[in-house]
Amino acid sequence: MPLVRLSEDEDPAPNLAPMIDVILVLTIFFMCATKFSGDERSFDLDLPEAGAAASPAPPRQEVVEVQAAGDVRLGAEAVAVEDLAVRLEAIRMAHPDVAVTIRGERAVPHGRMAEVYEACQAAGVRNVAIAVRSRTAAARPAGGQRISPAEAVRK
Repeated sequence: MPLVRLSEDEDPAPNLAPMIDVILVLTIFFMCATKFSGDERSFDLDLPEAGAAASPAPPRQEVVEVQAAGDVRLGAEAVAVEDLAVRLEAIRMAHPDVAVTIRGERAVPHGRMAEVYEACQAAGVRNVAIAVRSRTAAARPAGGQRISPAEAVRK
């Protein structure tokens, strides 16, 4: 049976109704999401008051430096590895949340670094970190100058 066309074909056109629906739904979604995030910040809370609310003090930071020759320094003072555990334990007794950062030169033997780490463990220090320089950090200052621990943290 032959199909007979009674009207002339129209050119195809995109159906805009589904696209308008999607845009409308997205608009409503973002309007609601923006409204809720604003509400969370504007809660009017009546907070209770406390007498002498003290903010917790930051943990005490100690730096142990190990030089290539094997010399060990606790802060600015030279210390023997055998005495390091006793010194760190005294600091930990005064400041239980003490944090120790071990800074060792690249040429320090692994065994010496392990001795320093064991001294920290023997002293009962829980927060121990080993400082390293990222590969993207700038090269060491000319002339082999020492870098202070605070300066190393900033870099």
